[in-house]
Amino acid sequence: MHPRLRILAVRQQRLRDIDPRYFAVSPLGKRHPVPVHGGCSSEDPPFALIIWNFVLLFSIDDEIEEFLRYFYSMKKNNKKAMRSLARRLLVWPAFMLSLLVVGRLLFGRDFRLPTTTIVFHEDDGISIPSGSRTNLQQDSGPSGPPAYAAGMYMAGRRPRNGSACRWYYGLPDVLSYAPSRLTWSPEIGEKSPYRILPFVLRSATEATDGLPQITLSTHATADQVYGIVELARRWEGPLSLAVFAPGLDAGLAVAQLDRACRCEPAMYKVSVHLVFPAGRPPALSAKSRVQGDCAASDLQWRQAETERQKRSMTYPINVARNVARTAANTSRVLVSDIELLPSARLASGFMDMVRRRPPKVGVIFVVPVFEIESNEPPPATKRELLAACRAGLAVYFHRFLCPHCQRFPGLTRWMIRPDPGRVRPLIITKREYPHHRWEPVFIGTREDPLYTEEMSWEGKQDKMAQMFEMCLLNYRLVVLDGAFLVHTPGIKRKTHKLISATQEFFRPHERRNARIYQRVTKHLIKQYPINRRCAQ
Repeated sequence: MHPRLRILAVRQQRLRDIDPRYFAVSPLGKRHPVPVHGGCSSEDPPFALIIWNFVLLFSIDDEIEEFLRYFYSMKKNNKKAMRSLARRLLVWPAFMLSLLVVGRLLFGRDFRLPTTTIVFHEDDGISIPSGSRTNLQQDSGPSGPPAYAAGMYMAGRRPRNGSACRWYYGLPDVLSYAPSRLTWSPEIGEKSPYRILPFVLRSATEATDGLPQITLSTHATADQVYGIVELARRWEGPLSLAVFAPGLDAGLAVAQLDRACRCEPAMYKVSVHLVFPAGRPPALSAKSRVQGDCAASDLQWRQAETERQKRSMTYPINVARNVARTAANTSRVLVSDIELLPSARLASGFMDMVRRRPPKVGVIFVVPVFEIESNEPPPATKRELLAACRAGLAVYFHRFLCPHCQRFPGLTRWMIRPDPGRVRPLIITKREYPHHRWEPVFIGTREDPLYTEEMSWEGKQDKMAQMFEMCLLNYRLVVLDGAFLVHTPGIKRKTHKLISATQEFFRPHERRNARIYQRVTKHLIKQYPINRRCAQ
C-alpha cells in the first residue's frame, strides 16, 4: 500500500474507534456501510453524515491533503493524456489514408499490386537465359509476336523499289571493306576485344542540316534493328545506330535495315555502325532476299537464329552506346535504347527551350522514362501519358524491377503538373544520395564521360560507373517537363518463374559487373576530389 494511503487508513481507524456509528463515508466519497449500534440510524437525516465527513476531513494532517491534491492532479493529467492519444489515433490514420489516396491517383491500379512482384536489385528481367534483348525483357507468356511490334503502322504496305538510305561497302547486296576501315572501341581503344565498321549507312548531311541539331544515339542487337523505323518517324533530328552484329548476325541486321529504308522515308536521317568481336567479323548469308511487307514480321522475332544466342555471347552494350554517341554529327546527343520512344516534338521543343545556345559543360538534361501496358498505344504528349497513369495503364520505367534506377527526383511534382505544351525545366538536381543509384537517360554532349565498356548488359546496372564519374565532376541534372520517353508497350513485372529461370544465368555476369564497378570507382576516387554524397 502507498504510504499516504496507509496514513489515511490509520486516521479512519482512529475515528472508527471513537464512535463507529457515524462512520459511513470516506473523504474520497466512497460509502462504507457499518453496523449501527445507536444514535443515528439508517433513517437519520443526511446532515449527520456530512458533519462526520467534515470531522474526518479536518482530522487529516497536511501530508494527506497533499496526497489528495496529488491524486486529483494525476487524474486530470491522465484525462489530458487520453485526449492527446485520441487525437493522435484520429490524425495518423487520416494522414495515412490521404497518402494512399494520393498514391492511387498518381499511379492508378498498379498501386495495389502485391509487393512480392517488386524487386530492388535488378535492371531488367528476361524470360530465357540467352534470348534476344526484346523478348528477354517481356513478361513470360505464350510465344509468338507480341501485342506491339515495330513497323505495325505499315502492315500491308509493300516496300518501294527505291531506298531512302545511302549504303556503303557494297551493301545491301554484298559486304566488302578494307581492314583499314575498321576502328577500335572509343574507351578501351586497341586493347578492346571489339571492332567497329562505321557508317555502313550514312545520313544525308545536306538534308539534316535544317533539322534540330540533337542526335538520338541508340543501339540494338541484330534481331532488334527494325525498331529504328519507330524512332526515325518520331525523332525530328538525326539518328545514330550502333548494331551488335557478330558473324552472320550482320545479314539479319542488313535485311531489316534494307526493308526499313524501302518502307520508311524518314530513314534518310539514320547512320548505322556495326560492332562485332574481333574474331567474328560481319558476313552476309547466301540466302536470297526475302520479300515481305513493311511490317517486317518475317524478319522480326528471330533471336533464336542469331549467332549471339547460339554462342551465348554477352551484349557489349556500353561499346555500342559509345560508338553511337561518338559518331554523331552534332554536339548535343541523347543516348537512349532502341525500345524507348520519344514524345512528340522533343528535339525541336528542347532547342526552343535552350534558344539554340551552345551546350554548357557539366550540365545535362534528364528525360523522364515511363512504360505502358502492352495493349495501349504509346502516348505522344504529356496529357496522354497522365491520362494513362491515372487509369493505371502507365508507370515510371522499371517501377516493378528496379525502382531506384529510374525514379527521378521531382517525380510527384512532374505527375501533378499539367501538360505545359512545350519543353521546359522542372528542377535542377544532382546525382547524389539518396539518388546515388539513379541511372537517368539524358541529353548531353559528345564530351561527357564515356560508358564503361567492360560492363555487359547481362551484368546489369551498366551505367553506374559513368554516373558516379559525373557526380564526382559535380554535374548538374536538369529534369525536363513536357518531354519524356516511353518504352515499347508492355510493363515489366518480376515473377517467381522468371527469377528461377534466369537467376543462375545472370549471377556470374552480375558479379563481374560489380567487380568492374568497384575497380573503376577506386580509380575515379583517386582521379577526382572526393564527394561522399556520390555514395558508391
